[in-house]
Amino acid sequence: MTEAHGAQEHGRGPSGTADGLRTRAVPSSDGEAGTAPTGGALPAEAPTGGGETGTAPTSGRPAVPSRPPLGGETGTAPSRGRRPGRSSRAEAVTVPAGPHAGAGSPAGPGGGSGAPIGSQQRRAQVRSLLVRSTGPRSSASAARAAQRIARRAVTKIVDDSAPSTNPIPIVAVLRGTPYSAPVEAAAKSEDEARQILDLAGDLGAIMMRAGSGTQDVQVSVIAVCTSLGLSTAEVDLTSNSLTVHYMDPEGRLLTVMRVNREESLHFAKLSAVHTLVTDLVDGKLGYQEARDRLDAIRRQKRPYPEWLVYTAWGALVAGFVALVGGSWVSSLLGFVITIANMRFGEILSRTRMPYFFIVVFQAMAITLIAMAANTLHLISTPQFLVASGIVLLLPTMGLVSAVQDALTDFPLTASGRVIQVALSFTAIVTGIAAGISIGNAVGLRTIEVTLPSTGTQFLTTLVSLFAALLVAAGGAIGMQASKRLLLPTSLIGLVGFGVMVLCLVAGLDGMVTSFLASTVVGILARPTALRLGAPATVVLIPGIYPLLSGLSIFTAAYTIVQPAEGVNLSDGLSSLFSAIATNAALAVGGVFGGFLATALPYGKAGKRLRNLRGKGKQAAAEADS
Repeated sequence: MTEAHGAQEHGRGPSGTADGLRTRAVPSSDGEAGTAPTGGALPAEAPTGGGETGTAPTSGRPAVPSRPPLGGETGTAPSRGRRPGRSSRAEAVTVPAGPHAGAGSPAGPGGGSGAPIGSQQRRAQVRSLLVRSTGPRSSASAARAAQRIARRAVTKIVDDSAPSTNPIPIVAVLRGTPYSAPVEAAAKSEDEARQILDLAGDLGAIMMRAGSGTQDVQVSVIAVCTSLGLSTAEVDLTSNSLTVHYMDPEGRLLTVMRVNREESLHFAKLSAVHTLVTDLVDGKLGYQEARDRLDAIRRQKRPYPEWLVYTAWGALVAGFVALVGGSWVSSLLGFVITIANMRFGEILSRTRMPYFFIVVFQAMAITLIAMAANTLHLISTPQFLVASGIVLLLPTMGLVSAVQDALTDFPLTASGRVIQVALSFTAIVTGIAAGISIGNAVGLRTIEVTLPSTGTQFLTTLVSLFAALLVAAGGAIGMQASKRLLLPTSLIGLVGFGVMVLCLVAGLDGMVTSFLASTVVGILARPTALRLGAPATVVLIPGIYPLLSGLSIFTAAYTIVQPAEGVNLSDGLSSLFSAIATNAALAVGGVFGGFLATALPYGKAGKRLRNLRGKGKQAAAEADS
């Protein structure tokens, strides 16, 4: 529709000057043009917020700036003589005309469109951009919702001093551990933060040297830092190094690093460190008290003298010989050989010989002694003596740590430990093979493997149970566990051995039997150790010693060196793989049992753990919110 058509609708000529009114075509929703009358003067056309031009009544009053509608719609201003019933989705808006009108905004004192705009006028323009629409109610509601969202977003970006995203609080790592809900202190100064980092680094180094697992070291260091006010510290661990980073509130980065170059098993120190960290988490200690106690732990002597440790390892081997079916002469000989072999290993270590070759020579010595005793008719089953002797050479601690690291998201450390475990097994097999070859060369009687891999059916139940107790207790003393842990550890080892015997009687596979028996040990070890103020490792490792399978490794090595008729090398390698997997199942079951123990109730110890887990979840939820 044209302007002439619009004028004809009002009974005016095409020029629109019959009664002083001028009409302008406005696009409508149905493709026609609507009209808006003007008030007796030629208005100054100005662009509106939607990019269109409209007219406003000119009645000699100051003009009010038009408001551009939101949501893409165009509103209309009241005008005289407007024809009712004409609706449109895009109608013309009116703007001031006459001497007070400007080009799209109120003019300055000079009336020109290029005059400077004052601060109040600019604020009015900004406010006009955020007002609600005059269109339909649904569009206005959507516009208001969009405005509220936009205001909140802009206000947060402009006014919020905190970053829009925050890192996950490190205290969340403590969930499911005995330190789940530490009592956090306030942030510290640079000097205090450095002292706390030194304390945490020294504590972690003591744990690594004493034989702790990677996860235990991490959670202990994090608990120390958090409880003393360094809640943003970060911990980085490898198999032999510990690094702790912290950035203070002023942006200064502090770093402490410790390197462990040699491991010396000392489970009594691990128990003392565990008690120290528990007291820090509970808020019972400050920095100075913790430092004094850690210095005392560093100087802590071993609970057992060296001669008693040798005796304990000898008793462990003697008990293991009895477990697998050896005679009392074999047990006595195993006791003597173990003590001599340990001294032999210490002499070799003084020469700085790599550990791989030390294990090779020790395994070879045990094999040669067993073959010599068989040749002299002192014993009739030398394979039991060899199998029991290499139990001390098995990388039990490294195997459990490797499995635990792999299951707790420490892949790099787990890879390093797996390599060490593989080298240890290779050294044992190499030493046995070398001993058999040398013994055959010098004319010693050949060892014949004719008995099954388990010897529990050769002994009475009473002797078997006593041997299991002896093995577990010997392992606890040899690893310098606290005296209060000897009896519980021995009983847990006894229970694990009983489960293994029941599984074997039921006809289960050796690997499944090892897994189930060690799982029971893991379930019992964690609450028992926590109840007695110690980490689970100090009870778990000695508790699975009665379950180790040394005879299967010897049988596989013997098959590789001297394959029988119809048995090739691949069968020997397959037997070796099965033997290693059976021992690995012990580690997997022990770690799995520890995880199961976190969800099971255990009297006061279980109640304390549940309370700690609840506090940890609440603290993590508050930190996340």
